[in-house]
Amino acid sequence: MRRTLFVLGGTGFIGEEVVTGAVSSGFEVRALARSDASRSRLEALGARPVAGEAERAGAWRSELRGADAVIDLLQPSLPRRLTPAAVQTISERRQAFTTRLIEAIQTLPEGEWPVLFSVSGADDLQPDADGAIDHASQLRREPVAFSRIGVAVRRLIERSSVEATYVYLGALVYGPGKVFADVIVDGLRKRRARVIGDGDNRLPLVHVTDAGRALVHLAGLPREQLAGRAFLASDGSSTTQRELLDLTAELMGRKRPGSLPEWLAGLVAGRAGVEAITLDAHDDNSALRATGFDFRFPSHREGVPDALERLRERRRR
Repeated sequence: MRRTLFVLGGTGFIGEEVVTGAVSSGFEVRALARSDASRSRLEALGARPVAGEAERAGAWRSELRGADAVIDLLQPSLPRRLTPAAVQTISERRQAFTTRLIEAIQTLPEGEWPVLFSVSGADDLQPDADGAIDHASQLRREPVAFSRIGVAVRRLIERSSVEATYVYLGALVYGPGKVFADVIVDGLRKRRARVIGDGDNRLPLVHVTDAGRALVHLAGLPREQLAGRAFLASDGSSTTQRELLDLTAELMGRKRPGSLPEWLAGLVAGRAGVEAITLDAHDDNSALRATGFDFRFPSHREGVPDALERLRERRRR
């Protein structure tokens, strides 16, 4: 029987990968569209657009009927300087939306509730004594980076009666867009990119294509393998921040970037932004791989060349 996904944030960086992958895998995909441009883009990707704004769930909640899963990929706009206070404000907005999404799901007959995919980052997870994180890791006790958002959202969902699965992507989802393109690649091109701190931190990474593929793969699993479970969807390569930037610079034909002290970077980017790029953890993705998932880009060595080539293709258009 054909499965149905309802995607929030389907025209975003990760969302387009999810929609494209789900359509090609045979899913019926419904995706929220708040503008004519979003509607046209979703139609081009093969999804059925659902007109509405995320904050007004009452206008589109009927479209949840018949969905097997809801994949929430909404990403609020981020300020240029990511201070803890700024991230806390985003967290409050995110919790308010999640509350409305839960209420929308609960308007359906209980036997028809879709599984809610709550998608966040590896910075939500508390490293153990060996500095490792996996699907069974505890949530952060002290907030760092974007865990100020993700931990609160998960606690909110856990207090509800909605069945959910929790998917943790890399602390950096890289590819032809977002931080990798706008900060790292553009920064290297303009000779202003820097390694933050000593750069030896193991930064949990995932290529955006693998992030999308992992979500589509999980959405195809039986409900009993999803509800109440968590999965870490980062590549497990233990790539350091410096290795990522050095290889990117090398492939671009640029000089390897110098370093910037964390305190100084914090004055520019904000403490939460610095915490995100200097996160140190070995990521164990064995629970995801045990479901039969394989990474197309198992490390930055395979993924960065692809990301740069896709960026070049976009510039040629």
